[in-house]
Amino acid sequence: MITVLFGGSRPDGNTAHLTKMAIDGYDYEWIDLTEHQLNPVRDVRHDNTTIESYEDDYKTIIDKVLASDTVIIASPIYWYSLSASMKAFIDHWSETLMDPRYKDFKAEMAKKDFRLIIVGGDCPKVKAKPCITQVKYSLEFLGASLSGYIIGTAERPGDIEKDVYALTRAQEWQQTLQHK
Repeated sequence: MITVLFGGSRPDGNTAHLTKMAIDGYDYEWIDLTEHQLNPVRDVRHDNTTIESYEDDYKTIIDKVLASDTVIIASPIYWYSLSASMKAFIDHWSETLMDPRYKDFKAEMAKKDFRLIIVGGDCPKVKAKPCITQVKYSLEFLGASLSGYIIGTAERPGDIEKDVYALTRAQEWQQTLQHK
């Protein structure tokens, strides 16, 4: 199963369009993180306590991610990083690591085929490199890895159609996505 974690503020924007091209022909679940409540992260690492409940939508989303074979992180590049909604979701992984119900969290995440699609307008093929590194390090902390990424260049609505390289990469992904 493919799960798309979408962190864009425009559901029909360039990031969504490029992502949908990459998964064309596949069954997938699209989770628009901007439509979900993600509360601030509770850091209990030094309190000798655990996380045993969530008062937001995080548990529902992470359970879907854990049930997936492939997870595509799709986000516009905002201020040279992932969107706030995507970052809020990833930050919640710290809570999952402290939740006894997810004792195999790292091992389960390590099995996923993680992919990244990011789109920006200010020289993203250069300036998005720290964003990619951020995602790689976050996944590596869990024992997972980033299987691949696509950087799209688009400033205005529809501009992604001009980025031949990103569109070609999206078509290549159609051949390489894991789908069970």
